[in-house]
Amino acid sequence: MTGPDISNLLNDLLDEARLSPILESLSQSTPTSFSHHRPTSHVSPDKVSTIHAVVTQRKSQLAALDDHIDLLNHALEKLQDIQAKLKEKRVIVQQSLAFHEALASPASYLLPSELLGEIFLRCLPQTNYVTPSPDECPMVLTRVCRHWRAVALSTPRLWASLSISLLRADTASGDEYKRWLEKARSVPLSIRVVHDMDLSDRKKPISLQWLRPFLRQCSDLWWHGPPVQGLLDNVQSLSRFQITFHKANFLVSIPSPTPQLRSAVLQSLTDDLHSLRSIDLPWHQLLDLKIQFALVSSATFLQVIGLCTQVQRVSVSSICADTSLQTDLQTSSLLGTVNHSIHRLEVNVIRAGLGSLFEALTLPALEELVIRFCSPDGYPWPHKQFSAFVTRSKCSLKWLTIHRNKGAGSHLTEYLKMLPGLKIVM
Repeated sequence: MTGPDISNLLNDLLDEARLSPILESLSQSTPTSFSHHRPTSHVSPDKVSTIHAVVTQRKSQLAALDDHIDLLNHALEKLQDIQAKLKEKRVIVQQSLAFHEALASPASYLLPSELLGEIFLRCLPQTNYVTPSPDECPMVLTRVCRHWRAVALSTPRLWASLSISLLRADTASGDEYKRWLEKARSVPLSIRVVHDMDLSDRKKPISLQWLRPFLRQCSDLWWHGPPVQGLLDNVQSLSRFQITFHKANFLVSIPSPTPQLRSAVLQSLTDDLHSLRSIDLPWHQLLDLKIQFALVSSATFLQVIGLCTQVQRVSVSSICADTSLQTDLQTSSLLGTVNHSIHRLEVNVIRAGLGSLFEALTLPALEELVIRFCSPDGYPWPHKQFSAFVTRSKCSLKWLTIHRNKGAGSHLTEYLKMLPGLKIVM
């Protein structure tokens, strides 16, 4: 509704109420010859008829005014309804104005490109390895406007994380992986490679030819699937390495120096680890180590502990120490394994023999110990060996967590006396 339309409506409402003649006639006829009298004044009998005529006239005027007041109230209701609709329309127009002003001159233009890039980084998916998707960051940022696209493409860290399927990478659509990583330029990369190709024909994946230069740029690499010979040649920038096996006969080797490697994760939920012959890592550099196999022999575990002279956090699953392995352990040089750097040790135990491990280990720097039994209450708690281990290690143990073994509960008071301030979780 335009301004003239509203003006015409108001005139129509006033005409409908016909107020002007009423108000004029009322102002002219209200005074009478009796207006100067008081209500209690004496009036001569011959004037009574005239007064009655005035009363009749006033009643008629009052009825007419009531009618016009009703008409005016009706008109006001219409005006209020129009006013409410105009206010609603104003809100919509105001929102549209703000939107189009922002579209013509977005607030992002007022931010330095470096700051906008930092905001973009906080929009990335909460994962170490981003799977490309046109509806998620960072790809979606390139479709908002030219300015955002320019900032996104000029922020290398947005493209420094990627999850790659070798099966897809070997197809024509695999070029998107290469273009993605090229946008990262020279910043350190975090890459997860899923080796999901069929190796029955014994052919090397073609995609590795373009992938190798980016692997050399990795600071964080997770290789998921069968290993590939020569994969880790010249990976000097690597600081974290994770490998997940699916079949036996695995091989891990880093032939080139990796001075920055500090964290390693070795996983195979279907295989056992009874030897380190197939694993060649710079153990002495590691600060964090996680080993997850179906079974890990006690001797192999102790060998790892002896090799990792700087490691601070170790997690091993699942430790296996059956009768034959315990016998081997008693005659082994690993019986006096000492590590002065481990602060936190987490062990999942699948068979009896934890006591033999406590007898073989000395950990002076240990502050937190987590023991999880895979079988609830299947094996007794090695109280005697654990107490000797704590006494021998002379460690300042602060946290002791024991899962699925109620036998340790009867010794908690003694442990608290041995280690004042110890916090125990059962």
